[in-house]
Amino acid sequence: MRVLKFFGTILLVFLVILILLPIILPKNAQVSQSIVIKAKPQTVFRQVNSLKNWRNWSPFELGDSTMKSIYSGPETGKGARHAWKSKDMGDGSMVILQCKPYSFIQSQLDMGSSGMALDEWNFRETENGVEVIWTVKLFNLTYPFGRYFGVFLGSIMQPNQEKGLNKLKEVSESNRESVVIEPLTIISQRTVVIYDSAKISNMHEVVERAYDELFVFMKRSKVKPSGPAFTMYYNWDTTTYIKMAIGFPVFDEAKSNGRVEFFNRPGGAVVKATLYGSYDKLGDAHNDIALYFDDFDLPYSDKPVWEEYVTDPAIEKNTKNWQTNIYYYIGY
Repeated sequence: MRVLKFFGTILLVFLVILILLPIILPKNAQVSQSIVIKAKPQTVFRQVNSLKNWRNWSPFELGDSTMKSIYSGPETGKGARHAWKSKDMGDGSMVILQCKPYSFIQSQLDMGSSGMALDEWNFRETENGVEVIWTVKLFNLTYPFGRYFGVFLGSIMQPNQEKGLNKLKEVSESNRESVVIEPLTIISQRTVVIYDSAKISNMHEVVERAYDELFVFMKRSKVKPSGPAFTMYYNWDTTTYIKMAIGFPVFDEAKSNGRVEFFNRPGGAVVKATLYGSYDKLGDAHNDIALYFDDFDLPYSDKPVWEEYVTDPAIEKNTKNWQTNIYYYIGY
C-alpha cells in the first residue's frame, strides 16, 4: 500500500506541475530561419508573393501531391488567398495581409483546430544576394496545451523552414535574371520621327528604312541628335499592324519635311528598365516591367511605350554589351 501511495503522490505532483507550469509559460511564440539567395530581391519576393508559386518550393505543399487547393482574390499581394484540404497536412487557409515590394510580406494562417498564426517574410539585399528571413508567429496560445506547443514550436517548424528555404534558393537561383527597373520623372524631349506601321514579320526592315531616311534628313538639315535612336509603340498586337514612331531626340526644333516630322516626346512619371543583351530578350524585359507594375499596383498610361537603343550594333558586335532602355509612362 505504501508503494501505491508513494507512486500516487508522485503522479499527483506531476499532474499539478503539468497543470501549473503552463501558467508561467509564454502566451506567444515565434521561430525564424534565414538564408542568402544569389538573386535579385524581386525574383525571390515574387516566389512568395504569389501563393500559387508556393507549389514550387513549400515543404508543406511538396509533401502532399494529393492536396486540393482553391485560390481566390488577387493573383499576388494583399488579399491573395489559398485554401487547402490535405489528409497529410490538415485543412487550412492563408491570406496575404501586407506586402511591401521587395522587402516584406505578412500572411495570416488559419489552421482550423490548430489555431491561427502569422507568417512573415523579410527580404534584405546584400553584396552576396538577398537575405531571406522566414518567421512564424503564434499569439495568445491556449492554456494549457497550446502553451506547451509554443515551447516545442522551434523543433517542429525549423526543419520544415530549412527545407523550404533551401528549395526556394534552388528555384530562385535557377530563374532568369530580371532586368533593373526604376521609377523616374522625365522632361519633354524634342525629337524628329517617322510614323509608320508594320507586322512582326517585316518590322526590322520598316524600322531600318526609317532610320536611313532620318540620317539623310538630319545630315541635310544640319540637325544633330541629342541622344540614341528610339522607337515608340502605340499598340502591340502581333496579329495585325503595329503603329510606331521611329526617331531621334534632337537639340533644336526642326521643320517637318516629307515623312519626317518634329515631335515633342512627352515628359512625366515613367518606369525605366535597363536591358543588357540582344534584342531577342526584349520580350522578357517587357514582361518584367508588367510584373513591376503589378507588384507596386501602378496604373498604366495610355501614352505609348518606347525603347531607346543606347548601343549601336554596327559598332559593338558583342550582343551581351548591347544596352536598351525601355520606358513605360505611369498613368495617374
